[in-house]
Amino acid sequence: MLSDLTALDYLGILGSFMIAGAYLAVSRGWVAGERPSFNLANLAGSLFILASLYYRPNAGAIMIEILWALIAITALFNYVRRR
Repeated sequence: MLSDLTALDYLGILGSFMIAGAYLAVSRGWVAGERPSFNLANLAGSLFILASLYYRPNAGAIMIEILWALIAITALFNYVRRR
C-alpha cells in the first residue's frame, strides 16, 4: 500500500496531520482557538487535502475540506478586521 502512494497522497496526509495537530494544540490549551496560527494551520491542512483529492476525488471529503477552508478564511478575515 505505501508503495502506491504518490507525492500528492503524502501532501494529503501532511494536511491531515496539520488539522489534527491544530485541534490537539487548541484542546490542550497550547494555542488559543482565535489565534491566526490555529486557523492558518487548518486552512493549509485543508488545502493540502484538497490538492490530494483533486486526483482521487471523493465528494464528501471534498465538501468537508471546502467547508473547513471557508471556516478558517472567515475566522482569519474576522481576526484581521478586529485589529
